[in-house]
Amino acid sequence: MIEEQFEQAVAQLNESLNLAKVDNILKPVLMAGMKRGYIDAHLAVFAEVENINPEEQTAEWVDRAEKFATDNFVTLEKVAQKNASDLYAQIKSMLSEEYHEITHHNHDKIGQANVVMPYFNGWFLGAYYAYIALFTQMQSAQGAVGPTETQAIAKAASDRAEKEVEVERRKFNNRPIYRQSMLQEMLAAL
Repeated sequence: MIEEQFEQAVAQLNESLNLAKVDNILKPVLMAGMKRGYIDAHLAVFAEVENINPEEQTAEWVDRAEKFATDNFVTLEKVAQKNASDLYAQIKSMLSEEYHEITHHNHDKIGQANVVMPYFNGWFLGAYYAYIALFTQMQSAQGAVGPTETQAIAKAASDRAEKEVEVERRKFNNRPIYRQSMLQEMLAAL
């Protein structure tokens, strides 16, 4: 059912597609993925720090962790709007890749993959920036954070976000209930 709605939504986008507006269409999807990745990274780190297994996470614990992450995501959203920020440039680059895919490989039509990919690109960015913030806080608690630590933190954040976004993609591809939930998020963003 949700997959049919998603298919119909993509078809509707193509009915009156203005290629100049592709970024405006796909950016909300990327931002939805970014928020989900940011929240998921917080849940993972909080669970590790508090030594709580997934089956031990109460609804109250999850709500509290998600609220903290959501409240902090507002700052990341503001950074994403600043033209001079690295995050803004990363988002523009990812959206440009989709524009190229649409115009050079999809005959000027948005395909379902052109909506799904920005979601996962956003998921990676959200997780990456959450891990940087959380790892930096943890490192600061142990001592000063200099250039060497900053590089190591960025590498660890990137590696972990990349590994986890691959897990998310596999869940999307292999678990229908998970796929439906993510498609619902994408639909809401379109």
